[in-house]
Amino acid sequence: MPLRTALLLALALAGTASAKEIRLKNAGFEEPATVHDPVGGWRASQHSGEDSYEFTTVGDVFAKGKRSFRLTRLKEQVFGSLDQSIPAAQLAGHKIEYRFQLRSEDVGPQGFHAYINFTAATGDLLQQIRGEDVTGTVDKWKTFTVTTTVPHDVQQVIIGLSLLDKGTVWIDDVSVRTLDDAKPAKPPKPAKGKGIFIP
Repeated sequence: MPLRTALLLALALAGTASAKEIRLKNAGFEEPATVHDPVGGWRASQHSGEDSYEFTTVGDVFAKGKRSFRLTRLKEQVFGSLDQSIPAAQLAGHKIEYRFQLRSEDVGPQGFHAYINFTAATGDLLQQIRGEDVTGTVDKWKTFTVTTTVPHDVQQVIIGLSLLDKGTVWIDDVSVRTLDDAKPAKPPKPAKGKGIFIP
């Protein structure tokens, strides 16, 4: 093997070795829906009022495995969302990538987007990172990603999917991984104030 090729291969392997997959619940939506648990491991919610969205897993459309998640708006409503919470301790200071595959049909102009929420210990939302807006029809599976760096002062990292308009989306093969090495960025040092002793 030529030296140049060997070096390029070694660099590529070194780059992929630093990524770490974060374990998710039902990331491929392989668990069948039930009356009491439409999407195992995930939380389904909508803005308010009577049920306006259908949250379910289906076996007739999928990118990987045998099932996918389907979200359809049935009545006019502000949003319908599906999300999952991850403890932030293992991710603090890391750059992460949230990835999934998507198909859509007749999504209205307000669109669909994925998001990453950072929440405090009180449950309050500190920051939201949104992915690319999707409208209309995506008739073949397409991969979407959202990347960000997790702050040190958060309690939970919540990955989610939100439909804000009419239409249907199918989601499959969800993953979250770190994109940097095993050592996260160090938290900032507290500022020294006058008259305060900091050892």
